[in-house]
Amino acid sequence: ISLIEGKRFASISIGKEEQNEFTRYLSKYAAFQHYALRMAGDTLSLKAKLASADVIVIGVFPYASSFVNEVAPFIRSLARKKTVILCHFGNPKELIQWKELPTVLAGYTDEDWIPKIAAQIVFGGMYAQGVFPITVSDEFKEGQGLVSTSLNRFSYSLPEAAGIDSKTLEQIDAIAHEAIDSGATPGSHLLVAKDGKVIYEHSAGWLTYENKIPVTEQTIYDLASVTKVSATLQTVMFMHEKGLIDINKKASVYLPELKESNKKDFIIKDILTHQAGLWPFLPFWAETVKDGKLLPAYYSYQTNLDYPFPVAEGIYASKVMKDSLWSWIIKAKIREKPQRTVYDYRYSDMGFYILQRLAEKMLNQPIEDFLEQNIYEPLGAYTLGYLPLRKFPIDQIAPTEDDKLFRKELLIGYVHDQGAAMYGNVAGHAGLFGNANDLAKLGQMLLQKGSYGGQQFFKPETIELFINKQYETSRRGLGWDKPMVSDWAGPTTLFASNKTFGHTGFTGTCIWVDPEFNLVFIYLSNRVHPDMTNNKLLNANIRPRIQEVIYRAIFNYRQY
Repeated sequence: ISLIEGKRFASISIGKEEQNEFTRYLSKYAAFQHYALRMAGDTLSLKAKLASADVIVIGVFPYASSFVNEVAPFIRSLARKKTVILCHFGNPKELIQWKELPTVLAGYTDEDWIPKIAAQIVFGGMYAQGVFPITVSDEFKEGQGLVSTSLNRFSYSLPEAAGIDSKTLEQIDAIAHEAIDSGATPGSHLLVAKDGKVIYEHSAGWLTYENKIPVTEQTIYDLASVTKVSATLQTVMFMHEKGLIDINKKASVYLPELKESNKKDFIIKDILTHQAGLWPFLPFWAETVKDGKLLPAYYSYQTNLDYPFPVAEGIYASKVMKDSLWSWIIKAKIREKPQRTVYDYRYSDMGFYILQRLAEKMLNQPIEDFLEQNIYEPLGAYTLGYLPLRKFPIDQIAPTEDDKLFRKELLIGYVHDQGAAMYGNVAGHAGLFGNANDLAKLGQMLLQKGSYGGQQFFKPETIELFINKQYETSRRGLGWDKPMVSDWAGPTTLFASNKTFGHTGFTGTCIWVDPEFNLVFIYLSNRVHPDMTNNKLLNANIRPRIQEVIYRAIFNYRQY
């Protein structure tokens, strides 16, 4: 399957429950509805459920041989109306039933890695090169077989397949559990990909300290400032590449309302590198609260046309909120500096409010819609996005803070950042949610010079420009963070090459991509649960220490 965009996927497991290794790996590539056929009579209820599906991937397991004759007509009828791909995990002589289907993959057994590999072949993460060992019919003859191509999507493999020592990687386990045992975070999920292969995924702990719901590979986290590079920066790269903006020009060229403000001379490149002079952080939410209560001019506990923007569970912002916020940003103070000197590097959220405004104006659509249509859906990164509760169950999302000051509730599926919450949970600096696998797809696309799944998202030179260090006086790329050379206090391990680019998030998240080692590293946690002042994750250096183990595992493998 090459194009994922705009397609609805379903799977049918014949002779097995709907959650199995085959369907688990299908879900790593696209959003699936999974169904099971455990007996012939199940087809009646299934027909209506499959009505909206465009592509149906079917797994036929050995247990199904007793009733497969009865369900075969149903499958053949589906294939006349929809794209059907059948993966057979039993005796190849039974394939006679399926000779009319356009796409059949023979796996011969459902043991060990075979169903996982079959799912990867379906989506071009791996390629098929086998030939048929026997003759079953004119359609299935000995020596027949189609060689498929890889579509430079992720494959899922063992560490040694990418030149990494799995014994060394086991040390990650202890560090991840140290974070949980010390109360640095209730749980975490991390992923390592090298050479286009996901070779390590590890879930540890729980969604909360009550230890009720364990973290899984499907757990969705609030990515916090990773939003800056995974959302807003993608729009800036797109606008730059299409010639819609010039990053060496002032933002006020595109946003004339800045021309009368203290931000009239701010150059887009300086905003991206955090040296335009913007104030690091301004608590705008405090303007909308009095004596601990939300002001009715800004908020309502019911949604309607006047209060359309979700802030938190049961709290909605006024339709004028975004304009109020934007006017406060225009008027906001900036840093002071001596005349005729340039601003130094000072990390700030403010610039990404401006870049979001710029993107939505130049692209003429909300930032979340643009990203969904142009980046996330074509990537198959279906958990990446804003406002996750619109698509996913609440128990799949890791809670963040129990907010005692502003929203007075435990935040689950609503952005932790207060400013982003006021923006209706969709902001340039925060608000993006996702799981590790989908965030890693974005990282891999950038590592592959803009290409993923057979599609070219960006030109290689666009990515090269943005990921490189821009100034001698600052470590930053355009939007991206970079390692600090020879400094243990930096955001990465010292082993990370100087080509590395990535970002961290306040909630306890990070993405780091190292082109020198062909490496993508994702760590997701909710260290701000239930209290954002918990800094144990930072103080114990958990993320860089885990990252260091990955490099040691590469070096140790090379020794052998």
